[in-house]
Amino acid sequence: DCTGARPGLCPGMAKTERHSTMLLPPDGYVVLLMVGAILLEWLRPLPMLPPAGWWGPLVPPALGLALAGLALELAAARALTNGGASTRPNDAPAALVTNGVFRWSRNPFYCGILLLMLGVMLAFSLDWGVVLMPLLFLALDRLVIPVEERRLESAFGQAYLDYSARTRRWL
Repeated sequence: DCTGARPGLCPGMAKTERHSTMLLPPDGYVVLLMVGAILLEWLRPLPMLPPAGWWGPLVPPALGLALAGLALELAAARALTNGGASTRPNDAPAALVTNGVFRWSRNPFYCGILLLMLGVMLAFSLDWGVVLMPLLFLALDRLVIPVEERRLESAFGQAYLDYSARTRRWL
């Protein structure tokens, strides 16, 4: 029973909000990007990037982007875990983490996934993936993050508002 529970900390309330306002979990948008990029590449290739190869010209910078994205995600996971918060985006907020990589961005996980995906798209020469990357950014920015921000504001009130006033959403 969630009667009297602080808003945002009742698992049933978080589940209801998730199902009513979040179309897909964040990883769902990543999967859509990958499937869409591969399908479009197969149906109608674009001649933008050099052909993929084991060590083509885009592999070193692509690998750098992917590793930077992965490192950012790992740092965010470590900060959340150390702060007592869950790393799963649909869990009810348990702690407001504002240290580590969360000092510079309120969404280091999503910054990391964008870098990682851009690196993957470049490494495999998926022209359509590069073209579709802005749609992944928009999906995260407009469909995922606002739901999470409402949950955090509901759970932590003024503390979250103060944090969001001093820390950018992205970078």
